[in-house]
Amino acid sequence: MNTRIYKALAAAAILTVVSCVPKFQDENNAHYEQLLEDNTLVGSLFQQMERSVIFYRDGQYLDSDYQIMYNLCSETWAGYLAPTLGDGHNNSGFQINDGWTRSMFVNKYAYCMGAFNDFKAIAEENQFDTQLAMGTIVKVASMHMVTDYYGPIAYTSTGSLSNTYDKQETVYKTMLQELDESIATLEESANGGMTTIMDESDIVYAGDIVKWIKFANSLRLRLAMRIVYADESLAKTEAEKSLASSYGVITSNDDNAVVSGVDHHPLYEINVNFNDADTQIGASLDCYLNGYNDPRKFLYAIAANDGQLHGVRPGITVSNWDPYKNKANNVSAPRARNFDIVWLNAAEVAFLRAEGAVRGWNMGGAAKALYEDGIRLSFEQWGASGVSAYLTSTATPAAFKDVVGSASVATAPSTVTPAWSESASLEGKLEKIGTQKWLALFPNGPEAWAEYRRLHYPKILTPANNYSNGTVNTDQQIRRATYPISEQTDNRQGYEAGVAALRAEGGTAGDTAGSRLWWDKKPF
Repeated sequence: MNTRIYKALAAAAILTVVSCVPKFQDENNAHYEQLLEDNTLVGSLFQQMERSVIFYRDGQYLDSDYQIMYNLCSETWAGYLAPTLGDGHNNSGFQINDGWTRSMFVNKYAYCMGAFNDFKAIAEENQFDTQLAMGTIVKVASMHMVTDYYGPIAYTSTGSLSNTYDKQETVYKTMLQELDESIATLEESANGGMTTIMDESDIVYAGDIVKWIKFANSLRLRLAMRIVYADESLAKTEAEKSLASSYGVITSNDDNAVVSGVDHHPLYEINVNFNDADTQIGASLDCYLNGYNDPRKFLYAIAANDGQLHGVRPGITVSNWDPYKNKANNVSAPRARNFDIVWLNAAEVAFLRAEGAVRGWNMGGAAKALYEDGIRLSFEQWGASGVSAYLTSTATPAAFKDVVGSASVATAPSTVTPAWSESASLEGKLEKIGTQKWLALFPNGPEAWAEYRRLHYPKILTPANNYSNGTVNTDQQIRRATYPISEQTDNRQGYEAGVAALRAEGGTAGDTAGSRLWWDKKPF
C-alpha cells in the first residue's frame, strides 16, 4: 500500500486517541498513567479495531461505506443480494468498478491496522500481554477479509515504512501463528483467575476472556479450513488444535461474536433510503429459500406484494429499475432493520466441524450430528420453527424466473437436499455442508463469498451478462477483487511485487478478477 496514503488515513482514523499520547507523557504524565491503568487508551483503540471487522454507521463510517465495501462486492458475488442500480456494467456483471473494490483495501488499513500498530506499541511498552492478545485476535478477524478479497497484501510490515506485500501463504501462516500465541496467552490469563478485561470498551463480549478464547479457537478453525486445498496437513493440525483446547470453540448462540444493539444494520438503510432501494434479494438466495420452503426465508427477507419471495439476477441490464424496487414490491428486500452485526456464529462452527469430520479429522463429533446441529443452531439464532421437518426434507432448489418480466430465467442451480445422506460421496456431503453453511452465514458476504470460492458450494447462478471482456470465466465467477488502481502509480514497486506473488501462488491471470488466490486450489 502507498506509504503516504496509509499514514494519512491511519492518522485521520485515530487522531483523537493517539495524537494525545506524547502530550500526556511530556506534560501530564499522571493523566497518561491513569489512562493506561484503567485501559482507557488501549480500550479506545481496541474498540476502533472491533468496529473495523464489519463496518457499520458509527460516527466514523457510514452506511454507504458498508454498501461499497460489502454489498456491491462480496454480498453480490456470494449470491445473497443484487444491486438495483446502474446498468449491469458493474461488479454484478463482472465489470469491476474500482471505486467499489478499493474500499476494503483502503478502509481496513486506515481503521484497523492504523489502530493496531499504536495499540501494539502501547501494550508492549506496558506489558499488557492479555490486552495485546485480544487486540491481535481482532486484527486477524478484520484483516483476513482483506487477504481473502485481494490475495497478497501488506501484513507483516505494516508497522514499518516499507509496507511491502506478503504472499498470501505468508499472511495466512502468520495469522495462524498469531492466533496460536494469543490463545495461549488468554488461556494462561484465564487459568490464573482473570475473568474480564477492557470490559467497558469491548462491544462484543464485554471483556469476557473465556468467550474471547472460544471465539479465537473458532476463528482459527475458520482459517484452517480455508487453506485445506492449499495445505491440508497444516489445515488439519490447526483445526484440531481448536477442538483440543480446554476452552473449546463456540457451540452455543450465547457465545456468538456479535455487535448487537446497533441502531440498524446498513442493509436497512441501503434498501429503504438509497434511491428507493439499491439492493434486493439475489436470484440464488431466491432459488434455495423457495425451493426448500425454508422457514427462515421471511426472517431474512420481506415478502413481495403477492406474499412470495422473489429475487433479482445480477448482471441484468434494464433501463428502469423501478419495477425491481420496493415501491413496486414485486421483489423481496432484506429484512434488515434489526439484523445484528455478526462476525461468527455457532452454526458456522458446527458446519466447519462437520466438514472436518467428513475429512477424517478429530472434530469432537460425527459429521451427521454436527451438520444437523449447524442447522438447528441457525434456526435457533433466527427464531425459526420447523427444524425437525427441515432436517429430513428432500426438497431441492427451485428454478429462477424474473417476476418483473424480463428474459432472465435460469434452471435450478442444484438438486442438493437438506436431509443428510450417510451414503453420499465426499463431494455430495461437502455440497450439503457448504449449502447449509451459506444459508446460515447470511448476510455475512465476505465469509460466504470466500467459502463459495474455496469449496465451490453452494452452486449459485451466474450473472445474466458477463461484461468482463474475457477476464472472468462465467462459470467460475469472480475469484478476487482487483487492487486499487492508485497502487499502480502511487506504489508501483509494491503493486508489482503483489502481482508477482499473486501469479506465483496460482493467480496466473495477474491482477484481474479471474485470478485464483493461494488457498483457491480446488479443481473445477
